[in-house]
Amino acid sequence: MKANFIFSDLNPCGGGERLTLTTMQAILEMGMDIEFTTLEKPNITKLENAYGKSLASIINSIKKINILQLLDEHSINDIMKEEYNITINTHGDIVPYYHKSLSKNNAITYCHFPSAKFFIQSEERSYLEKHLKITRRSPSSQYLPIGKDHHNTQNIVNFNKKIYLEWLNDSYEKLMKNSTLLANSEYTRNTIFKTYGIDDAIVLYPPVDVDTFRNLALSSSYDERDDIILVVSRIDPLKKIENAINLAKLLKENKIGKGMKIVGSLDPYYYDYYCHIKKIIEDFNLIDFVTIEIDVSFDKLLSFMKKSKVYFHPRPGEHFGISIVESMSAGLIPIVPDIGGPTEFVPSKYHFHTLEQAVQLISSAFNTHNSELNWISNTVNRFSTLNYTKGFQQIVNKLLLNNSQ
Repeated sequence: MKANFIFSDLNPCGGGERLTLTTMQAILEMGMDIEFTTLEKPNITKLENAYGKSLASIINSIKKINILQLLDEHSINDIMKEEYNITINTHGDIVPYYHKSLSKNNAITYCHFPSAKFFIQSEERSYLEKHLKITRRSPSSQYLPIGKDHHNTQNIVNFNKKIYLEWLNDSYEKLMKNSTLLANSEYTRNTIFKTYGIDDAIVLYPPVDVDTFRNLALSSSYDERDDIILVVSRIDPLKKIENAINLAKLLKENKIGKGMKIVGSLDPYYYDYYCHIKKIIEDFNLIDFVTIEIDVSFDKLLSFMKKSKVYFHPRPGEHFGISIVESMSAGLIPIVPDIGGPTEFVPSKYHFHTLEQAVQLISSAFNTHNSELNWISNTVNRFSTLNYTKGFQQIVNKLLLNNSQ
């Protein structure tokens, strides 16, 4: 039996990428072969640095990697000439990979949020360029795949922008309606219903290596940690990192805490945003209070968590927030916005509506007792990798059974 996985680019090394590798492992455990369809060749070294060699080694078990030059109907038709027992799109928030042969019985779409619909309608530039690897060919309205030789006209794939966007929109809607939909939170599930009227999406919370992070909570008491605020996030404008820096400004002015550490992966596409963030830190005179650590190893991330007391999440409306669960497992007090998926598992006493409220919550959190650390860590055990794997395999088995009847 054979499965085809869809994900545009594993190299950003975020939560969705970890979920994809974990899902591949779940399918391999079922005795199925896997192929991988993507727009970017996986960088094994980067994956090992972010997730460790064990999880990253799953890439070596892939039978075939299909690297698309362009996500279009022709490319998808070529891939789907192969016979797959199941097609699994773990990038259902971004990649509208649809083929007429796909259905609720042979396709699974894990939707982190129905973002593609909104990105396509607004013609969001970073969506086209970063996620679909398309860049504008000035001065016409044509596009071409990033990575093509712009000086060799024989390699240029021209098409009409309007027609392409219409195809993307149509494909995404068909993908959502013609596959078994999994959502990462009730928040996402409700948004899918409001957007498409689809009411049968199954909430399957993402996998988190809670045991590894839990060991941090057990190995260090709260009193042994510093009054440090940790932020774990991709360096990406969508993550609203400015909110963390504005918070740091308030904390420093009120003499609360010893500093903030922002840890995250950086894609070259967002380098200008990274420079923008650093400039704000300088302008606010926060160089001695805020540090940014880029593309750190998994072990180094664990060391930061072990030394910090509070985790701050800067983005309102986060779809789930794997890094929040990781930090809670590690015994950090989570301070999160009062809207979005995190409100489903973060105690309401740690929700904020304004940054001023966040300041007060963090000030109180620094005086928390060790018993709270252990309680916080225990509340997220249900998000374990084992629970996710069992849940996903049950869904796959049900689809395979339906197909055999």
